[in-house]
Amino acid sequence: MNPDAVPRDDLPTLTALALRHHAEGRLAEAVTAYTDALRLDRRNPVLLYGFGLVLRDLGQNEGAATCFEAAFALDPGCVDAADSLGTLRAGQGRFAEAEACHRAALARGADRARFWNNLANALSWQGRAAVALAAWQRAVLLDPALPEGLSNLGGGLRDAERLDEAERAHSRALRLMPDEPQANNNFGHALQARLRHAEAAGWFRRALTLDPGYAAALCNLGLAVQRLGDGELAERLYGRALRVSPDLALAHFNRGLLRLERGELVEGWAGYGWRFASGQAGGARQPRIPAWRGEDLAGKRLLIWGEQGVGDTILFSSLCAEAIARARSVVIETDRRLVPLFARSFPAALVRDQRSDAGGVPDCDLHTPIGSLARVFRRDLSAFAGAAGGWLVPDPVLVALWRERVAALGPGLRVGIGWRSALMTESRRVAYSRLDQWGALFAVPGVVFVNLQYGACEAERCAAEARFGVAIHRWDDLDLTDDFDGTAALMTNLDLVIAPATAVGELAAALGVPVWRFGGRDWTQLGTAARPWFPAQRLFQPRGGEDIPDVLKRMAGQLIRRPI
Repeated sequence: MNPDAVPRDDLPTLTALALRHHAEGRLAEAVTAYTDALRLDRRNPVLLYGFGLVLRDLGQNEGAATCFEAAFALDPGCVDAADSLGTLRAGQGRFAEAEACHRAALARGADRARFWNNLANALSWQGRAAVALAAWQRAVLLDPALPEGLSNLGGGLRDAERLDEAERAHSRALRLMPDEPQANNNFGHALQARLRHAEAAGWFRRALTLDPGYAAALCNLGLAVQRLGDGELAERLYGRALRVSPDLALAHFNRGLLRLERGELVEGWAGYGWRFASGQAGGARQPRIPAWRGEDLAGKRLLIWGEQGVGDTILFSSLCAEAIARARSVVIETDRRLVPLFARSFPAALVRDQRSDAGGVPDCDLHTPIGSLARVFRRDLSAFAGAAGGWLVPDPVLVALWRERVAALGPGLRVGIGWRSALMTESRRVAYSRLDQWGALFAVPGVVFVNLQYGACEAERCAAEARFGVAIHRWDDLDLTDDFDGTAALMTNLDLVIAPATAVGELAAALGVPVWRFGGRDWTQLGTAARPWFPAQRLFQPRGGEDIPDVLKRMAGQLIRRPI
């Protein structure tokens, strides 16, 4: 006699059989048992929830969602159904719905650590980092031994630049599940944020020993070895990650930047197109018009929208004139601070503050993010021929005003300076400087220094003036963060700008002002020794064992020798 043969009207036995089949992975038999049981009791929330779990494991997500919704509607105390529905919706990218489901589960199950962890995931995917971090902390407080909560908390702390705490959270997660590939990968990711690439690579390799097909670990290992100088191995690792997971956005993006660094522009720009999906460039807009992919623009109205930071927008604005020449009309939507400057520089386009996409874009037929212009207009280095900077046009009235103010500073070489980004992280600090490292430059005779550093920097400036006995001029009525027209007019009256990779140097170069840029190599050099966007820009980069202070000293020697 078949031990699984039971009367079809024996509900307790059918229920037990369905649970057993599911636990054993016999999903088809579990479906049959649940179907028979639900035929006897269609409004049983426990059965509906269990059947939903089986359908979820079979990949029948909408059927599973229907079961979860029905179970929770019939019994609001069936909070596991609401939580499971939230996890399912998150997996479909429907994060706001996921959040609502997890909150409904927490309304009656606020002591459930797993629910808080899942809510935090949904919040994180929506870019709400602070509330996600608080929810992960609540999960770990409720269950200090919840491995996935600890691992996720570590990731949230890493993103918040609380790196010591992140490392401790990942260490605790690893102690609880040392053979879990994700825990090993996440610990490596935390080390990578501290630029400990060799150590990080060891943890990524351990994760891959445990799971050779772990695409995220392959991608992370690729970035680690790339940072350690092995681009060929990095290329192979990104390729392996994409063979396992063809839609892994971060692998596409990282490989794209690697190829741009080598000057492989066609392939590089294709990978760069994954910047939004990979989370490396903020959120992409979704205008209700087709995306432009490089087709003929004759008779078409094109929307170009700004993205990432203003420095990137300024860099890629060098390509706007070519789009304007090809299209019937062009609308440029950008950061409000750039609108007057861009309107003056691109008079044939309509330039306006970036709008919401909710109402569509009735005056355009196609759209493109500004960074994607490069894949059409810069497919090889020869396309940069003739580039010389100076495409942005300052306000002539303001230029005249600032000419008088700068002249009042007295004789000497007028040098504008910036020294860091406003957003400083541990991984970014190596690319920037502290103002107290500028002693050699401040000692160069015959130089009038002008502050171009935006953000809160007054204390640094005053301390440097007192320490080095130098004046770093600035004007209280010029907001270097928000007034780009005023800043552009000031820059136009300077002889030289010295800055790292920030909007300060990009704006000056785009105005045609001589720029000395310090810091390491980056992908914008496109495999060359210069930056093709700004051929006249001089790059000062570490050599051998040099660090940034060494580079600043070398720049001082060059400044003494002049000419610029």
